[in-house]
Amino acid sequence: MSKSAPLPRLSAVSEASPAITPVRASDSGAANRAAIQTWTGKAIAEQIHSKSLSEAYRHWLYHRASRQPCLRDMYAKSVNTFGDILLSVKLANEHVVVAQSDSYVRNLGQDLRGTRLSELKFATANSLRDIYDDCLGNARPVYARYISSLSNQNAYWEAMILPLAADERSEPVFTMSFVAMLSEKIDVLQILYDRSPVGIIAAVPIMDGHNKTDDARILTMNDKARQILKLDPAGNPLHTVGELIRHQGASLGWAGIKTSMEGQATRIDYRDPAGEMFSMMIELINQLVLISIAENHPPDVKVTSRFARLLGLG
Repeated sequence: MSKSAPLPRLSAVSEASPAITPVRASDSGAANRAAIQTWTGKAIAEQIHSKSLSEAYRHWLYHRASRQPCLRDMYAKSVNTFGDILLSVKLANEHVVVAQSDSYVRNLGQDLRGTRLSELKFATANSLRDIYDDCLGNARPVYARYISSLSNQNAYWEAMILPLAADERSEPVFTMSFVAMLSEKIDVLQILYDRSPVGIIAAVPIMDGHNKTDDARILTMNDKARQILKLDPAGNPLHTVGELIRHQGASLGWAGIKTSMEGQATRIDYRDPAGEMFSMMIELINQLVLISIAENHPPDVKVTSRFARLLGLG
């Protein structure tokens, strides 16, 4: 067996744990539950944002292809490769924290080593105990996102929680959580952009010789836009908004049935050959052209840019 990195010295479980309380009184209590979003199965790969969490998950799947992943499979690499970790072991009905990376202690602001999770009677801890039980009981990973009760900054965390056994012949008893903080400005907006039910396209205006917008060069578009426009996911053959408009007519056969102004935005309603309805909003925001495309909206339904509203610009 390859030599693994040693576990950090564990605090004695019998020692009195420091008082760990949430910053909001409303989160206190053994019955409170936090709003923790969770995903399992195939949905995990679609939702993970952090590269280090994704690598940890792929490493677990690599071992799971042939046997039950064990603690030694993950721990040696976790210290230097997969970022912040929290390792717990289930003893009877208790989950006990046996290891916590130094950077996670700093980022969380709490040292949880040696703590029984049943002692942490607040919303986030209560919900995480339920998730740990599900993870071990079903021997399946759980991906989660939540706002910690221990932070006054509404810090948004993502966690990849993996079930691990002591050896290949035993049932999982360890839960190893790989955690990363999501930036409320960059990461969260990227998630909204990637998972938006609305097609989103951003373009840079092209000025003519009279300093007026003649066209716009496409900078980025999300997967939903490619799906609606029936574009190859591997590429982006549309370079300008002009090409986009021509693609809608010539390639997709969309017929424009109504054009209107809504504030500073132009709305164009389309019908495709199958009778499906689409609405496209074109807005100039902070010297960028923002286009949103929504499906199945008849002309009498008002459609505005959800992404612009989320940014406070709509």
